[in-house]
Amino acid sequence: MTAKTLASLLNNVAVQRLIGEPLVPVQSLTYDSRRVEPGSLFVAIRGQHSDGHQFIDQAIARGAVAVVVDQRYWDERPVAVPVVVVADSRVALAPLAAAFYDYPGRELTTIGITGTKGKSTTTDVTAQLLAATGRMVGMISTVDFQIGNRRWPNDTRQSTPEAPEVQALLREMVTAGCDTAVIEATSHALSPRWGRLVGCAFAVAVMLNIGHEHLDYHGTFEQYRADKAQLFALLGERSGSRWAIVNADDPNHAYFLDAAPADAVRLRYGLHEPADVQGQILHSGPMSSVVRVTSPWGTTDLTVPLPGRFNASNALAALTVALSQGVALEAAAAALAGVRAPRGRMVPIDAGQPFAVIVDYAHNPDSFEQIFAMLRPQVQGRMIAVFGSAGERDVAKRAIQGEIAGRMCDLLVLTDEDPRGEDREAIIAQIAAGAERAGKRPGSGYLCIPDRAQAIRAAMAAAQPGDLVLLLGKGHEGSIIYADFSLPWNEEREARQALAELGYHRSHD
Repeated sequence: MTAKTLASLLNNVAVQRLIGEPLVPVQSLTYDSRRVEPGSLFVAIRGQHSDGHQFIDQAIARGAVAVVVDQRYWDERPVAVPVVVVADSRVALAPLAAAFYDYPGRELTTIGITGTKGKSTTTDVTAQLLAATGRMVGMISTVDFQIGNRRWPNDTRQSTPEAPEVQALLREMVTAGCDTAVIEATSHALSPRWGRLVGCAFAVAVMLNIGHEHLDYHGTFEQYRADKAQLFALLGERSGSRWAIVNADDPNHAYFLDAAPADAVRLRYGLHEPADVQGQILHSGPMSSVVRVTSPWGTTDLTVPLPGRFNASNALAALTVALSQGVALEAAAAALAGVRAPRGRMVPIDAGQPFAVIVDYAHNPDSFEQIFAMLRPQVQGRMIAVFGSAGERDVAKRAIQGEIAGRMCDLLVLTDEDPRGEDREAIIAQIAAGAERAGKRPGSGYLCIPDRAQAIRAAMAAAQPGDLVLLLGKGHEGSIIYADFSLPWNEEREARQALAELGYHRSHD
């Protein structure tokens, strides 16, 4: 990377005032005062639980050579280093990071994937598909990071990390020889209030679907949709070939196409509504589907080794991305036949027990509807669901999920997901209110067991031959977050331990 000065990082930042020397050399960029080192530019951001402006002196003492402050929260007191005053320091972070890392997105084919459900799976499947057909791929997803052949867990608990982490990963991808980056783009990251993905220079934007999620942050469905559509507007950062890909089966797809630059190539994929890449499900079983694909690139039958119709749609999205990037249809179809689901998505737990156990990340109303509808016909006995709802997140969805589960499952075990600073029992009570609207009654239709380990054990103990126990909402996540600590967590391991305590010990790979 080229040497940086403070002035060289400010080209795409709306600076209100610059106090001090603009040519000071900058060696690193951080928004965490604890990570400041000699030569750092410290960006002070006011967050939900702390305010970086309170740590400016600490940052300078650790070696910060300049600070960026938010005019709304800075107290105007003199400091010993140059100060950049901006209207919103959080918004300034992304263009600063892109400039610091020399705009790595411009050196990659950067693909962004957004939607309410299926983002992680589609991001992973797209990365697998492109890698199998000759691309050197990097990936940023809720579940994992990847740079070429190296893959490791995303333990940040952010589906899309903060802008400096995103840009640093993209620069690592370029350095490692990657030609393609696939990024899971969340509504929070895309919202102009955060703007974490500004400067990524997307070449491809993909919209999967829009449903009920994160309205605690966005306020209304319309704002949520508008924030998601920012991904398509960000195609405007790049010159040359750009692709806007949408799911024709979602009634909001035209809204996303309208957000893309006029000269972007527009592609629709779909299973039901007319589309450029048209899929027709020939067979759908509990663990795979066969889809006939008709497209401008030809026709073929596609084997999707993932469960459910929704994964057939996800696979069709990944296929459409590959076709847009010049991958031959038959090569793409052959590669898709070998993909695997991400960690924590539809994972069967078999220890020899006479009932089925599946771990999945489903944690919103649309995902509940889909997973229950998909699995219900496959279950001979009862369907038992263990789930909670995240604290300090969308409150409205809690009762909705309780009602959906109450309507479609036989027994609910309501438990902790990530209570954070909220009262865990109050969260569960809100879910239970929805379950009662569906006719469930405490003790028989649902149980309230905040301790997730005990909830899983209660569900296993209640299961009879032919039943299905669904463990929902944690999936791959490595912790349960409480107000003042995080409990290390592994849902699959906890399920196996609970089964072992019941006498089921079959080994697994």
